[in-house]
Amino acid sequence: MIYFLVFIAGLMLACMQSFNGLLSNYIGTYGTSLIVHCIGAVMLLVYLLIKKERIRLYPMPWYLYSAGIFGLVLVAFTSVSVSVIGAALTTCLSITGQIFCSIVIDHTGAFHLPKLRFNKKRIPCLLMILCGLVIVLIN
Repeated sequence: MIYFLVFIAGLMLACMQSFNGLLSNYIGTYGTSLIVHCIGAVMLLVYLLIKKERIRLYPMPWYLYSAGIFGLVLVAFTSVSVSVIGAALTTCLSITGQIFCSIVIDHTGAFHLPKLRFNKKRIPCLLMILCGLVIVLIN
């Protein structure tokens, strides 16, 4: 089930990037980021009110708050990218960046996540991903 949810998240990410790219043509990069985050905040508040849940803030490392900055940068960068290079190339480059950053995070156990050592058997798959990215880049 979790694999299916992650797949759906990927579909939604591609749609989000496309919509954000279109939206940025109307209201600019920063306007897009503002609208996206305001709508997300309102929807979350409505959900919390319906479910009668509270957000509990516990003492946590300061760097965990940077997730909001990453979200802001993600929306801004992909909004610009989609309108310039298109949805497919933006998504390919984004996914490639995610894969390589995730490998480093897993291998090093960064951010206090469990260490999952890099398996050399993944190298052919990573090379195929890079080849696919090059093919998308040159077309």
